[in-house]
Amino acid sequence: MKKIIFGRCYLFSGEASHESLLECLELYADAGDIEPQVEVRIARALTTQKPSAINPKAHRKFGNGMLTSFPAVDVGWRWSDRGRLEVEVVLKIRRGIKHRIQKLLSMEYASAVESFEQILHEFVLVPSAYFFKDVAPIHASCMTVDGRACLLAGTGGAGKSAAMLALRRNEHVGFVGDDIVFISAESSHVHANMAWPKIYGYNCAGNVLKSEILAGRGWIDKAHFNIKTWINAASARRKIRPDRLYRKVESASSPLSRLYYVVREDVSDIRVSDLDVANAVEMSIAVISAEYSIFHDHLYWEKYNALVTEKPPMLTLEDVVANWRIILSKGLANVACSKVSIPFEMDPIVYRNSMASLLMTEMAARS
Repeated sequence: MKKIIFGRCYLFSGEASHESLLECLELYADAGDIEPQVEVRIARALTTQKPSAINPKAHRKFGNGMLTSFPAVDVGWRWSDRGRLEVEVVLKIRRGIKHRIQKLLSMEYASAVESFEQILHEFVLVPSAYFFKDVAPIHASCMTVDGRACLLAGTGGAGKSAAMLALRRNEHVGFVGDDIVFISAESSHVHANMAWPKIYGYNCAGNVLKSEILAGRGWIDKAHFNIKTWINAASARRKIRPDRLYRKVESASSPLSRLYYVVREDVSDIRVSDLDVANAVEMSIAVISAEYSIFHDHLYWEKYNALVTEKPPMLTLEDVVANWRIILSKGLANVACSKVSIPFEMDPIVYRNSMASLLMTEMAARS
């Protein structure tokens, strides 16, 4: 399988048992005869290599790459002689009573495909873009309005996804990404991220979302969601394919026209103010640095192991962030940047309706 992801050609391979799981990538465009730039191989075990250093146990440094080990997956990275980024992925299969109890206590009650999709995007696809110098991530929900991309950026829990969900049935709106998207500096385009959106219990208040995300699920799954939502609406969530949630899905890149930073501040009502591009750049770096620390830790460990062995690191966070600052500064230079200040406490239904009205009014005024 070959797909265009984040502006590059990815080649995926694995065993027959992985074919059904890889269907979670079908919303990305097919790559056709394009030469792959990234090769992702899903395997039962990593290719045997002798590491030059293991510090800590979760990170290994090799002569031509590194291993990043996470609770659910091991991911090996290396550059091939042809300059192709080669990625080996080994899933850690969890079975037994303990796993079943953990599933019941979790907030997602995820199926095999949903778990695989999240692992693939979070620990493989998004980190793979760190190795290339022409894109930078933004922690944002993203939609198109009449074909032009609009970013709703901010920290987790600020209300980005909820605001975008309020416009999901608008005929002018298309889905680009729910959590992290990538900006290209040269063309100020946003590359889509087809990771499945996470819908929380509080997103379902006063609308039909609940029936949509629970459609086709078993009674235990539905009961789990209802009980979790009753206890705490923030402790229940489900994943759903973007094309089941939005009227239109934009899997290719889209020109970026607007960036809104959604923030919680001590204000009495929703307010919109201009945001300096330089501040938007630094805010973007600060948020992604905190939100993606699980992978960033490995880049610090890679640097440490490089110092230990006196060999060059495969990648360092300092180099990555320096590159992001250049790309974001160029990519946002001609983009309308604003800050949307939200009161600390606001009814979810009132918030959604207010944001839907505000965003469409803002977009119409700026178009």
